[in-house]
Amino acid sequence: MRAITRRKFVAATAGAAGATLLTPLAGKLAAVPAIPARPFGQTGVDVTMIGLGGGSRFYMPVPQDEQGAEMVRQAIDHGIRFIETAANYGPKDESERRIGMAMKTHRSQVFLETKTDARDYDGAMREMERSLKFLQTDRIDLMLHHNLGSTEELSKIASPEGAEKAVRRLVDQKVIRFRGFSCHSPQLTLEAIRLLEPDAIQSIINATRIPDFESEVLPLTQQKGIAVVVMKSVGKGYFLRHNFTKPDRIDQYGPPGGAFENKDLPEAKDYIHYALTLPVSTVVIGIDSLQTLDAVVRDVLDFRPLSAERMKSISDRAQVFRTTGFWLPQVRPA
Repeated sequence: MRAITRRKFVAATAGAAGATLLTPLAGKLAAVPAIPARPFGQTGVDVTMIGLGGGSRFYMPVPQDEQGAEMVRQAIDHGIRFIETAANYGPKDESERRIGMAMKTHRSQVFLETKTDARDYDGAMREMERSLKFLQTDRIDLMLHHNLGSTEELSKIASPEGAEKAVRRLVDQKVIRFRGFSCHSPQLTLEAIRLLEPDAIQSIINATRIPDFESEVLPLTQQKGIAVVVMKSVGKGYFLRHNFTKPDRIDQYGPPGGAFENKDLPEAKDYIHYALTLPVSTVVIGIDSLQTLDAVVRDVLDFRPLSAERMKSISDRAQVFRTTGFWLPQVRPA
């Protein structure tokens, strides 16, 4: 396959969809102080300690591309400098396409992460070239192997014609700055760190400690200077009472019956502050409205590291959700 060289992509026109923005996007947030930054491992780069997560909580609630792009622009305008996405977020590439529309004007302000699902060299090259096109950029700050799921996948990625070879080639060409992987399994993460020697990893870390990345993975990343990107700090929203006010929202991944009868559950701010107290670089959060964006920014600006007692209290109260989440390796009732 031909090498990908650095290039400028011609931006597609965004159209006139801005006139039809949903009500939650219609306003502008008030100006806020700068969001604090943290070192991104040992890369020499600092990133804001929260980022915009480009997964389903970003692209599903907003039906039109320009609406999603405006969400990204407003997040950046209000201090978020880390943007996370993946090649296959969305059935029609909604996430990368919408973020790319915002990158047309805001690329220089952000640290941009995407991921490849391909495990072989040629497939990864094709997918990464497509990502560059959709994101309307000639460079990616962080490229991850997406959702590493087994030792067999890890072996294929690291093989002589695997996806890691493709990523490293683009690092050599300065199309990609840093590399790594995302994974839902602490034990597989430990194995992949040893084999791939990443600059960064993306992990599920929240107060339930299910799965538990705190016991072994975080000490190893600290030792090796690997940046940690946190995902699902609020359980993709499954840990929050207001997301389950309607029966049809309680699906196979939701909390057990009666979970919200407890009046002393952690709030979104507790979950975010719990994750930020750990030795991580940034916490990516799915933003589905301006109200959510405003709340997240306020919660982060209010952050102070939690005491050990406060961390334990939040974790103890979160245990009702320990079986909640699609990422858990267990059989769900029909």
